[in-house]
Amino acid sequence: MAEDSAAPPVEMPPELAAPAKAAGWPEDLVLELLQNGASPADLMRYMSMGVTELQVRQFIGAQGEGGGPAGPQLTLAWMNVPTEWGIHAKPTKHGLTLDAINIGKYGDVPDVWEYHSEMPRGAVPVAGVESMGYTVYEKQELWADNAAQLYEEAIQRRWRPATDIDWASIQPLPDDLERAICQICTHLSEKAQLEADVLAGWEPELSYGYHEIKLYLSTVIFEGARHAEVFRKRALSNGGGLGLQSTGWGFRSVTDARNFTEMVLIQMVVQDSFTLGQYQFGEAYAPSAAEKRIFRLAMQDKARHIAYGIAHLKYVLLHKAERRGELEHYLDKGEAMLVADDKDVATREAFAILLAGSSEKIQQGLEMYGMMRTHQVRQYLGRLRWATIEREEKLNPTLRSYIQTPEEAPA
Repeated sequence: MAEDSAAPPVEMPPELAAPAKAAGWPEDLVLELLQNGASPADLMRYMSMGVTELQVRQFIGAQGEGGGPAGPQLTLAWMNVPTEWGIHAKPTKHGLTLDAINIGKYGDVPDVWEYHSEMPRGAVPVAGVESMGYTVYEKQELWADNAAQLYEEAIQRRWRPATDIDWASIQPLPDDLERAICQICTHLSEKAQLEADVLAGWEPELSYGYHEIKLYLSTVIFEGARHAEVFRKRALSNGGGLGLQSTGWGFRSVTDARNFTEMVLIQMVVQDSFTLGQYQFGEAYAPSAAEKRIFRLAMQDKARHIAYGIAHLKYVLLHKAERRGELEHYLDKGEAMLVADDKDVATREAFAILLAGSSEKIQQGLEMYGMMRTHQVRQYLGRLRWATIEREEKLNPTLRSYIQTPEEAPA
């Protein structure tokens, strides 16, 4: 008589009864899984993770396609996909960069990305893959030709606030100067954290067809966190502490942006242009070498943020000229909120004390603050000019006043 080769029936282990009931797994499902070789420990773990009965049954069904309990039959069909075979990306003097691997079809960046999943550009799509909910699919809405180079530079020039700043070298300062620096650091830390938060919210909206942009913006998020960290550490490292919160008008203009390009123009063209000017004057007038280094390192990061924003602005103008009026409207909004923020008395007076060296010279410091504003406005206009926007006549009147001669100023 032939032996019965069927596996003996299994019983419900006592230790699985309560967890299965809590997870909503019926006994017959547990027994089927055990019969097919699952271990009680694994089932216990899946139950604790919140895996549902439906998910388990879907997985069982997928495993059964083409092969029964042992899984699908081997076909190696995936080896026959029509990708571009024989690619040999060559390292450059800077290594194997993103630009170096953009060869053949892998370097073709479409004007519209039609896939809603995480499929990498150049891969072969699989039918039925669920959408990931991305909302930005047009190249003109996010592209900048320099994004890949900016990513490589950001990765290569990373720095660490904890160890790359000689914190022990910072000497005690007069109370007024220490309070001024702490107020400035509070302001800059807050601005940096907002930029990181806003970009982190947009990153999941950008489709995978433009991975250069997603990769570069991930470094901007990290750098925002790093700037928030380094300025907070400076405020707490020399006997001072955090100062007053910012008024937040400029923050609101960024968080209220309704599309990605609007956010980029307000944050990375308007706001970051003026923040870089603050960093430059901070570096020039900082009282110690360690503080100068903080501002210098932050400057190189911030310059990249602006480089992306301006390059994106220029790309849109060159490829969607009909959007020029819309983009200038975004600049109007960003400048108006920037001017509203300039009424933040605490930050203005703190910069005046830093620039003059003491509160006794604050009137001189306020004049130097005006010089900083003039420098910021001129740099901002120069960047817009590179992007093909002549902005001076349309510039917010308060900002324009910083670059007018006495003869040009309104009576």
